[in-house]
Amino acid sequence: MTRLQFEKSKAFGRRIEQLIPGGSHTYSRGRDRFPAESPNGIVRGKGPRIWDADGNCLVDWAMGLTAVSLGHADDAVDRAVCAAIKDGVIFQRSSQLELVAAEAFLSLTGTDMVKFARHGSAVTTAAVKLARGFTRRAGVAVPKEHPFFSYDDWFIGTTACDFGIPDEAKLHTWQFSYGDVASLHDVFRAHPGEIACVIMEPVKFEPPPDGYLQEVRALCHREGALFILDEMVTGLKLGVPGAAATLKAEADLYTYGKGIANGYANAALTGRGDVMSIGGLEPAGAPKLFLLSTTHGGESVGLAATIATLQRFADGMIVRQTAQTGELLRDRLQSVIRRHGLDAHLRIYGYPALMALEVRGPDGRPNAAFQTLFLQEVIAHGVLLQGIFVPTPSHGEAEIAATEQAFDAACPVLAQALAQNTTDGLLIGPPMRPVFRKHL
Repeated sequence: MTRLQFEKSKAFGRRIEQLIPGGSHTYSRGRDRFPAESPNGIVRGKGPRIWDADGNCLVDWAMGLTAVSLGHADDAVDRAVCAAIKDGVIFQRSSQLELVAAEAFLSLTGTDMVKFARHGSAVTTAAVKLARGFTRRAGVAVPKEHPFFSYDDWFIGTTACDFGIPDEAKLHTWQFSYGDVASLHDVFRAHPGEIACVIMEPVKFEPPPDGYLQEVRALCHREGALFILDEMVTGLKLGVPGAAATLKAEADLYTYGKGIANGYANAALTGRGDVMSIGGLEPAGAPKLFLLSTTHGGESVGLAATIATLQRFADGMIVRQTAQTGELLRDRLQSVIRRHGLDAHLRIYGYPALMALEVRGPDGRPNAAFQTLFLQEVIAHGVLLQGIFVPTPSHGEAEIAATEQAFDAACPVLAQALAQNTTDGLLIGPPMRPVFRKHL
C-alpha cells in the first residue's frame, strides 16, 4: 500500500496555529499529541471514515475524542437536527424541545432531574457546585489516575498545568488512588468534615475490583459526602445509559456528554431530585445556588441530536453490536501482533467498546517515541489512531480489515526500532508529548 502524504495537512497546521492558540480548541487535538505525519484540516467525515486537507481517506477509531457514537454525519441524527433548525434554535423562554429532551433523557437514565449544557467541563463543575451547596462543604476528592474532569480551577489546579491558577483555588481538591478504598479513607481522615463530594469515572479501561464503586458510595454517605460518577466517556459505550448500570453502581449525581448527541454539542448533569432541586427556584427564602445559566444550554441543535441519538441506543442493541465489533477487532489485531512476535511491546486492553493501545520500548515500559513511531506507521497506511479504539455501529469488516493491514505494515518498523534500540532514522519529527505537563 502506498504511504499517505500529509503536506497540505502540515501547511494547514502551520497556518491555524497562527490564528488559534495551540492550533485547535482541545489540547488533545494539538500537533504535540500526534506524529508529525498526520492528517489535519479535516474536510469531512462519514460513518467510520474521515477526509483530510490532502484528500486522504482514513479509517477513524478516535471518533471525535470519543464523542461520535453512531458514526460521522449519521443520517437520522442529521435529519432531526435539520428539522429543528427550521423552527429556530434559541428563544427567550424554554422551548418545547427542552421538555422533550429532558423527558427522553430521564426516561433512559432513571434519574430525577437534568440540566443541559454545551460541554462536559460545565456540567462536572456544576456537579461539584451542587455538592458543595448541598453539603455546605468545599472539599473535592478525585482519583489521580483519571486524567480530566474539567478545565476549571478546582480540577486543573491539581494537574501539572496549574500555571495561571491561584494557589487558593488548589486548596480544596485532594487525590486518591482509584480502586483502593483505603486511600480514599485516608483522604476523609485527613480532612474530616471537609469533603463535599467524590467524583470519578466509573471505569477507565479495565474494571475496578468487585464491589469497589458500591464501597465508595457507602463511604461517601457515611462521611456526609455525595458520590458523583462522570460518564462523559463511558456513557452509551459500556452500557445503557452507561458503565454504572453495567457495574450495578449508583451515584447521587452523574455527568454525561460526548456520545449522547453523536458529536453535536450537548452535555448533561443529572441525579437525585433533592440535590438537583437546590439549583431551582423553590422553596422561597432558601439560598439561591447559581447552578448552570448558559445562553446555549437549551439550544435546539444539540437537544434534537440528543433525542435522536438516545432513541437509537435505548434498546441496548447498539452497545452489544459495538462490543462485538471491538472483540473482533482486538482478536484480529492481537493475531497480527503475535505473528510479528511483538506481544511484549504492543498491548491492547480495556473493554471491547473502549480499548486502548500501549506501546512499550526495548525495556518493556511504555515509551512515547516508540508509540509515536508505531502510530506514524499505522496512520501512514490509512488508519487514524491516537491510542484509543472507539467502535461505532458504522464500523464493519472493511474497517477492521484496513486496520489489520495497517498494523501488519507498522509492526516490522516497530520491530526494526526495537532491534536497533532507538527510533532514530525511522521516526519523522518529535515524539508525542502528554497534554498535562509543566512546560511547553
